[in-house]
Amino acid sequence: MTIARTATLLRIALALAILQLVIVLPSHPAGLTIGRFLRPTWELPVLLAAVALVPLRGLRGVVIVLALGLIALRVSNLGTYAAFSRPFNPLLDMHMLVSGWGLLSSSVGRGEALAYVGAVLLALAATGWLLWLGLAGLARAGRAVRGGAVALPALALAAAALTPGWTPFAATPVVAAQVRGMSRGVADLATFTAALREDPAPAPTFAALDGRDVILAFVESYGRAWLDDPAFAATSAPRLAAVEDRLARAGWQVRSGWAAAPTRGGQSWLSHGTLLSGLWVDSQVRYDRLMTSERASLNTLFRRAGWRTGAAMPAITLAWPEAEWYGYDLMRDAAGLGYAGQPFEWVTMPDQYSWSAMDRLLRAPGPDMVEMALVTSHAPWTPLPRIVPWDELGDGRIFDGTRRDGGTPREVWSDPATIRAQYDKALDYAVEVMGQYIARQDEDALIIVLGDHQPAPLLTGQNAPPDVPIHVMSRDPALLDRLPNSHFAQGMMPAPDAEPLPMQDFREMMTTVFETPTGETR
Repeated sequence: MTIARTATLLRIALALAILQLVIVLPSHPAGLTIGRFLRPTWELPVLLAAVALVPLRGLRGVVIVLALGLIALRVSNLGTYAAFSRPFNPLLDMHMLVSGWGLLSSSVGRGEALAYVGAVLLALAATGWLLWLGLAGLARAGRAVRGGAVALPALALAAAALTPGWTPFAATPVVAAQVRGMSRGVADLATFTAALREDPAPAPTFAALDGRDVILAFVESYGRAWLDDPAFAATSAPRLAAVEDRLARAGWQVRSGWAAAPTRGGQSWLSHGTLLSGLWVDSQVRYDRLMTSERASLNTLFRRAGWRTGAAMPAITLAWPEAEWYGYDLMRDAAGLGYAGQPFEWVTMPDQYSWSAMDRLLRAPGPDMVEMALVTSHAPWTPLPRIVPWDELGDGRIFDGTRRDGGTPREVWSDPATIRAQYDKALDYAVEVMGQYIARQDEDALIIVLGDHQPAPLLTGQNAPPDVPIHVMSRDPALLDRLPNSHFAQGMMPAPDAEPLPMQDFREMMTTVFETPTGETR
């Protein structure tokens, strides 16, 4: 056999291997098994017969484009299942490319992030080139031996059909599923638009709150797994108990429960929109439509009732036109919070500073309703800040790069065990700082702290529930007794068997249980 013929056969074999990989590549991480990649398919011999028998150069190009498209689609599915426990939807998820780039470039640096993206594009280009060479050799072989080219797929299909228990892995259902998903998205938008026109709580007074400040704080990635997973519970249980004890000694009462979030692993704004609108906002299309609607947010309802509304948003570093829908009188983004210290990779500032800046910049005499988004517990969970004396925080310049712990994102993310350990430390920090801030408060207020979503399935597993802890705190136990017992129990630890409160029901709960003045029948 000549060297040229050997090289041609190797190219054909490589092309066949790539096509087989493309056809059987699963859309869910659970499908990544050796058996899946070795089982026969009907698509492969059909593709080979078409390329070998049809003398069209353009056909090879079509096969390559389809193969690369299918690779991108299935890898995207694997990514969204790993991050959010759901399939990829091109209609809804293209915006995540921008968010993903922001997280990657801020974690590892713009140059290294560009290198990663370049490596992916180069790999796709190399795959296309190898397919072109291999399919070209196959076409030449098919023209030389037409009968063999016809017999090959027939024999392959016959062998596959005789394999006990064989079920073909078809590529077409993946594409069909994406088309159906986009169609459902269009129909869902129409349903959601109709729901926006109905508003069951147009003008609450929140009379029971009697002019108290209301603080609503979302803690990034604070999911039920941190309380339920035995490995995490070794940290969370004593931390929650310590916070509960500190608050009790400072005169604060706590009720805790579970809230069911519309997202997992990311897209925190979907949870914010759901909780504050009273509607289930589980997709970017729904969120975008909500932002252009007339539906009043919970913030707006408080503003109409006489509260001054504000927001502390340390993760917002660009223009944020959506703030208009939320109804803030004053919104402080990362720049507006006045932090003069060093960032912590993607995290712009530590939670301890965010609590302090919110207190200083957004609370004034008279009732305030303030929403916060706390981000120290956002991926990559490293490095983490150390807690410093509160009276030394100032403008944050104390965080000069020395008061931090943890390896680089590359070091931490090299091993699932170190990822979990660092996530655990991040939540421990977030809950401790929250407890310290509240215990320092002299005046009564209604303070609500909850998670925005569970962390990625990498930490929780694919079957973890979408629940997050929610804590409601006040110095007045009678105020907290208004909360439904089916959802809330005393203390910082939610009852394991408590019914989760769907996040979209939170707005209605707030506008009903706190509507009548103290002493009156609700």
